[in-house]
Amino acid sequence: MRAIWSVTVRQLLRGKVSTGFAFLSVLLSSVLLSAVLLGGDSLVYTLNVKYYSEFALVALAAVKLLLCVLLAGTALMIRGGFWLSLERRTRMLGQLASVGATPAQLRASVLLEAALLGVVAIPLGMLFAVLGLQVGLWAMNQTLGIQTITNGQGIQLIVQADRLAAAALWCTLALLLAAWGPARRAARLSPMQAMRPQLQNVPKHKGKRAPASAVRLLAKRGRQRAPGRYRVLSLGLGMSAALILMAFTFNRALVRYYDVSHAPFPYRVYIWGDQYAQHPGELLQQVAGAVPDKPGTVTELHVRYYGLQEDQMVDTLQIVLEDADFEAWYGQPLTGEEGTVPVVWAKAISDISPQKLGEETLVWKFSGPQMVVAGTSDAPLPNGIRQDPSEENRLVLALVTSRSAFEASGISFGKGEIRSYTVYWDVRDGQEITRAVEPILAGCGLGYTIQDFTPTGHTYLVGNGVRILLTVFCGGFAAVVLLTSTANILSTVSSGMLQRRRELSLLLSAGMSRRQMTRMLAWECLGYGVRGLLWGIPAGLLLAWLVTEVLMTLPLSSALSPAALLTPVVCVGAVSALALLVSLRMLRRFSILEGLSQRD
Repeated sequence: MRAIWSVTVRQLLRGKVSTGFAFLSVLLSSVLLSAVLLGGDSLVYTLNVKYYSEFALVALAAVKLLLCVLLAGTALMIRGGFWLSLERRTRMLGQLASVGATPAQLRASVLLEAALLGVVAIPLGMLFAVLGLQVGLWAMNQTLGIQTITNGQGIQLIVQADRLAAAALWCTLALLLAAWGPARRAARLSPMQAMRPQLQNVPKHKGKRAPASAVRLLAKRGRQRAPGRYRVLSLGLGMSAALILMAFTFNRALVRYYDVSHAPFPYRVYIWGDQYAQHPGELLQQVAGAVPDKPGTVTELHVRYYGLQEDQMVDTLQIVLEDADFEAWYGQPLTGEEGTVPVVWAKAISDISPQKLGEETLVWKFSGPQMVVAGTSDAPLPNGIRQDPSEENRLVLALVTSRSAFEASGISFGKGEIRSYTVYWDVRDGQEITRAVEPILAGCGLGYTIQDFTPTGHTYLVGNGVRILLTVFCGGFAAVVLLTSTANILSTVSSGMLQRRRELSLLLSAGMSRRQMTRMLAWECLGYGVRGLLWGIPAGLLLAWLVTEVLMTLPLSSALSPAALLTPVVCVGAVSALALLVSLRMLRRFSILEGLSQRD
């Protein structure tokens, strides 16, 4: 075992470039896993997510799923370094096997290399994660949105011994998963295969038509002769594309949940109660006139469910306006009579017509009186009165009447029957309205809630803070994933170029020009980049569907955006182009004589 230890350390020191890239891959994966664990714990502790809404708990479960996917993803992205180390050490492992080394000892050599890298990279990665989180949280805590959602305390970084141990365990597990495949491959090597590596990867001819271009044919043969290296490159790019796509989709799903830009109204006070079913007209007028220069619009609301049409729910939004507001909107008063309620169809906020729903079915509440459509108006209702689009698969028919016509119908309400009222304002500053109406509502004896979607409201500020928080974490996550993938790809490409010096020198000596070789390497980069996208985009869509529709019960179409699909493509293209540049730079430094003298 001492010989295995000595040989492993010597090989690590000799392969400075590949060892450096492998170390960087392990370091970045440790940063990524530690940042997700420690950052998630800090958010849960600061925001008390366990006591938030059911949606917050579902989002927390989605984050845990993301962590499991991230574990597998980082393992796949950093395993390339160990595969290349195995290829570089194949001849040496064959010599050890020929002099009596057991499969267990050969496997231990690869695992020992992973352990030596992890002993240094994992603690250093955790330290960088803590420092990065500290800087990132400090920057976010300077924004008004974060101060709002944390009640002025800011997000505090929580670093506890048990969580540090958990982070170290996750990083170690990812490292073990990355190294286990190459370790098993090393244990199965026979001395003959190890001494003649070209016997391991004989190109398989599947009867496909060969490319017409000689350059493309050589690129294809290069991929066939080293399928392990090509698979590592494709899997690394594919996994990074899948993780970035899933992260952007998850971020958009959460942002849309907290987004108030599609709010049905700027500001309203919703009041309900029985009070022996009496109409609290005086109270409503006091609330509406709380800010003299910004009067509100008083309504009485009733929503009735009518059933399904074309797999969509149908509701009637029955609105009673005060007489002055109704005449200002419709242009003339309504005349009511006993037993019927005349209504006007408000087309501006309706999704369906009374004719399609059936005018004979229109009754107020559930048992009457009958509603009669007396007219139609295209004008928008005053003060931003609109339907509440809480259900995306819902159709609403808005019917409006006046207070005098409504009361003339003789409608009655029983004791204990709940009546609901709303006062609407179309303003930009909701805090002014809130300060004026809260003292009036405090002692009214009715239930009420204030729904403020203006830019100064708490809901808007919370949504803005959540958007900042998610954008920073999503951007940081994508950046570290991309850096990890880049380190893995560059490690694989640089080591592969060193191992292919004899092959490339033979091609140059046979008359291949540098320009043709550049095209060959470009075709190789394009090949594993395209294959990575063909693997990564479907995998990312599957993971995004699992997170949004299964866990968060949100439609994938609402969370998916062109940016989420385009970003992985751009990132994979940039990494492939960078790999090509590294290959060309190493190619310029190649000496044909030194390459021909390289031994297998």
